[in-house]
Order: sequence, then structure tokens, then C-alpha cells
Amino acid sequence: MEQVAGFSADRRQHVRVPQTQFYLRVGGHTYRTFEWSYGGFLIEDKVGRLATGALLWIDGLVSEEDYRRCATPHLVDIRARVVRIDPLTHAVALSCLKIDDAGYAIMSGSDAPPPKVAVPAE
Repeated sequence: MEQVAGFSADRRQHVRVPQTQFYLRVGGHTYRTFEWSYGGFLIEDKVGRLATGALLWIDGLVSEEDYRRCATPHLVDIRARVVRIDPLTHAVALSCLKIDDAGYAIMSGSDAPPPKVAVPAE
């Protein structure tokens, strides 16, 4: 099998979704997605806060369009694991372990009632 630099499409188990990108909140820090599927997210971590193997709790999720309008992230309960980090591009691949109903509704663009808005921690 041929080695490919960076992230390999051959490892993907779920189809990438070329639509709306999101901003995720993890531990009070916000990350923008490059790509996502229901199986995981590809985000940027220029500061290097995340480590391979780390278990993450994503507690806030908002579409890129709403984020640019200063909307507050919706409260979600998404659990993920950091599976790969590309040190050259600062890209971090997350594998979703659990997505709650609110997260699924936001990601699917559902017309369901809006999920609860997250209250920032003080």
C-alpha cells in the first residue's frame, strides 16, 4: 500500500460533508472545522492544545455562518477522541464516539426546534 503524506482518504469510514462548517467548543476553547462527517471532525489547532489519544467533550457547536454573526454556540454533548495530528498543517482529526440529539440536529441541518443555547462558564 502506498504511503500518502498528511491525511489519507483511504482511512475515512464516513463520507465527508462539503456543506456548512462548524465551530466547536472544547474546554472553553473554540476550533473551526475544515471538514466533517457524522464520524468525526477535522479541525485546526495552531496552539497545540490537543494531543493524540485525548478524549474530548465538545459542549458547544455553532455553524460558521452563525458564528460570524456572533451567535452563541448551542449546547451539545459530543464525545470524541483525537486520532491524528498533522504537525505541518496543525490539522487534528477527531473521531466521534457519541453525538447527542442536539448535535445531530445541528449537523444534519434539521428543522427541529432549536437546541438549548450554551451558557458561557464564568
